[in-house]
Amino acid sequence: MVIAAWSPPAMLALLLWGVSTFLPKVAVRTLSPFHMVVYSSGFFLCGATAVVVSRGFHVSFDPKGVLLGISVGILGTIGQTLYLFAIRHAKMTGVTAVSALYPVVATVLAFFILDEGLTWRQTAGIILGICALVLTTMANDHKTKQ
Repeated sequence: MVIAAWSPPAMLALLLWGVSTFLPKVAVRTLSPFHMVVYSSGFFLCGATAVVVSRGFHVSFDPKGVLLGISVGILGTIGQTLYLFAIRHAKMTGVTAVSALYPVVATVLAFFILDEGLTWRQTAGIILGICALVLTTMANDHKTKQ
């Protein structure tokens, strides 16, 4: 069996994102979601600064790329803040299961905007993901009503 070159970094990202998605639930017990955003963004800024310094202060500039990069930061910060509020006031099992379906949004956007094709397996995965979203939110609603 040959392991694709992208697989180890993707698996490590999966592990790191999994832990970084779990830790905020513990943190929002003592900090507000807004403070969590400040701390996590502050560390991200330190990391970004280290990258810039290690590259000899050379940063590429393209107006379109910069605008998209800023948009990623804005949307990511808003999404993170909403996630933190959700896990502060609800069970992590439901919130994480729902928010973890964000690749479905990216895949559908790539299909329609970037004209990337979808295999039948990917399409089935998207459909199953949407079914999981419905079932997860229904299950959480049911638990809440009891």
